[in-house]
Amino acid sequence: MLTVGVEEEFLLPGPNGAVAPAAADVARDAGLAGRIVPEYMTYQLETVSRVCDRLDELRVDLVGLRQIAARSAERSGVRLVASGSVPFAAGPLGAVSDGDRYRRLAQRFPWATEAGGTCACQVHVGVPDRDLAVAVVARIRPWLPALLALTVNSPFTADADSGWSSCRYMAQRRWPTFRTPDTWSSARRYDDAVRALIASGAAMDKAAVYFLARPSARYPTVEVRVADACLTAEDAVMYAGVVRALVASVIDDARRGVPAAEVPAAAVDAGLLAAARRGMRLRDARPLATPEPPILAVARLLAKISPELIACGDADEVRTWLIRLSQTGTGADRQRHLWARAATPREFVSSLAEQTVPARVPG
Repeated sequence: MLTVGVEEEFLLPGPNGAVAPAAADVARDAGLAGRIVPEYMTYQLETVSRVCDRLDELRVDLVGLRQIAARSAERSGVRLVASGSVPFAAGPLGAVSDGDRYRRLAQRFPWATEAGGTCACQVHVGVPDRDLAVAVVARIRPWLPALLALTVNSPFTADADSGWSSCRYMAQRRWPTFRTPDTWSSARRYDDAVRALIASGAAMDKAAVYFLARPSARYPTVEVRVADACLTAEDAVMYAGVVRALVASVIDDARRGVPAAEVPAAAVDAGLLAAARRGMRLRDARPLATPEPPILAVARLLAKISPELIACGDADEVRTWLIRLSQTGTGADRQRHLWARAATPREFVSSLAEQTVPARVPG
């Protein structure tokens, strides 16, 4: 069974909805060095799970981290919120966290930094062989739109509905390397491409090559970076289960010599735009030309990974989650529902915070 880990990013808004520069204080109060840390902006916090074998282990860990971070946030006068974008146009939106690397990134890419902090859910699946990891990345390229469709959770920005289910995806496109990965024939070819991007100025270092999926720059894993921050811990756990099953499936393809599907980057990008616009909605007031609706891509994904979900013992849980998504909507759909019911920014932030942090650790 492949190991799995998750990095989750969160916002820290105050009661009035304005993000607050509290990440350093919250991380210090939490006292879990390396596991609850400040992110790129001063109002962003990241949690890092343990390496897990089973989804129930991951669930306990992610819920526990969210609860610890939320309690520390409340002691600093802010709330912990899982949203891919900052909903309100208030607060220090361009305030970069302290640290030489972050300052250099902001100086190198000011236009991207001006978009403000966006939050992601990054899933790591253990693949220690780097040549195999590169082969995995090539084979999951066509599935990136389906993964985004499942996890869209950033409909609001600047006090308004953006019209997108993932305006985070649109904002992140300002970074030169935030794009669909290519198909490289080996780890050496991948490393050559990364060096070329750094030499050209498109990336500052290996860690700043922001492909939507990549061999991790730090760990012996494949890192899938396409998803918005997941509104609930259960969304994050089930999404991680989907990603792990997909990686296991394409590893099997690679070992059997099944070639990677030759899908042009333009076709993947069109699918990603459709997913960012509508999530899993079948219809949209402003349709985009795309080969298939994102919800059909999700159905194909489930068919592909079902054998691996069964092998891991995750099939019932993941299918139940997908049924729930079809009934209650993605994170973006649920955010829109909460927005419509909230009379004030305070009410909306409070509703998001309640969705973000479960009342108890499961077990």
